[in-house]
Amino acid sequence: MAKEKIVYSIAKEKILGVCLAATLALTACSPSSDPSDEARGTASKDSRGSVSEDTIDSVSETTEDKIADAASADASELVSEDLSQKSESDSASETSSQQASSASEGEKPETLFTFNPHPHTGLLSELVTDEMWADLYSLIDAIRAGEDTFTCTSEESYKWCTDSCTLSNFLPASCETVEGAGYEDGVGKIRYKIGKEAFLERESAFEEEVVRILNEAADPEDSDFEKLLGIYAYIGEHFSYDYSPIDGNGPDEFSNYACLMTKQGICCEVAGVMTYLLLQVGVEATEFGGDGSAGYHDWNYVEIGGEGYFVDATWALYGDGRDTELTLLYFMETEEERIADGFDQDKFEVDMLWPFKSDYDIGRFRADDSTFAPLHNFAYYEGIDKDRNILRYRIGDEHYELEYGER
Repeated sequence: MAKEKIVYSIAKEKILGVCLAATLALTACSPSSDPSDEARGTASKDSRGSVSEDTIDSVSETTEDKIADAASADASELVSEDLSQKSESDSASETSSQQASSASEGEKPETLFTFNPHPHTGLLSELVTDEMWADLYSLIDAIRAGEDTFTCTSEESYKWCTDSCTLSNFLPASCETVEGAGYEDGVGKIRYKIGKEAFLERESAFEEEVVRILNEAADPEDSDFEKLLGIYAYIGEHFSYDYSPIDGNGPDEFSNYACLMTKQGICCEVAGVMTYLLLQVGVEATEFGGDGSAGYHDWNYVEIGGEGYFVDATWALYGDGRDTELTLLYFMETEEERIADGFDQDKFEVDMLWPFKSDYDIGRFRADDSTFAPLHNFAYYEGIDKDRNILRYRIGDEHYELEYGER
């Protein structure tokens, strides 16, 4: 069964200075109508319970008998001493009660994701040096603090750090709102295009939304595969494809930042948001792109359990009501399967390196593990059993399970 996509085209450029690390094309980006739509049901979704509060029994003692029997001169001393002992007893009893309750119920404190200001991927480390990463984080810290300068090891590194595409990928709220203002003697200068206070409010709101999404989509104790699936499922359900014209749109309408905040975007924005959220939770990922009969399109390359895979969240979007469940058709694909989708292997590129680097070995981003091939026969997500490492899915009216292992 052919995978159909509506094809649009767009020239590779920075649109209005809005930094996106990719050449764009609305065609291959657009989610398709699948021939098996009539067979689809409603995907189930795991719910995550919260840790309940322990009920602590208080301990009560009385000192009336001692006071009655003691002489009035000694009574106050006895009362004071006894109350002190009672306080220590109550504290010990409360601690003991909490421990016993926790042990008996097998509960543990709930852990949550927090914002990571320094997203990192080793996938780019062959071309981005440790010094460049350090300079980037120096810039990010300075911007988040509203400072005007940052330490930087070289002018080349300064140009990479302050490039609009780099900022869009690693500090999305700064895209087209903050820029470099010059480099001299190991110091980079920063210019705020919308004013510091306005930017810091923008950044704060963005960080809060990132944390909210992460804690709804996944759990810090999830495996990398489970985090990936959770974020992929969240984007599929809550985001929609933006069919509006892009001409004249600024960074609040067309950018990774805008896509995450509005939950609408085209392929390069959706792939950019997917990458950013995965890096926030420590999953190796980068934005990928390619051209071919399907037109130019952006998706993601991820490394899970030491293996590389292609993941296309744009073609899984159903937040606009076009569908009622999450497709796994383009989830964890091999290079061979991506080529079969209509893309030319010779035109693959790592969009997070554009326009900074073009002379890299695309073969380093291999994807040849076929573990998830059964999903690519029009499978739809039904649920996950994290205790057994089992992914549940449906093809037509038949229900299946796939063991994803220790990924």
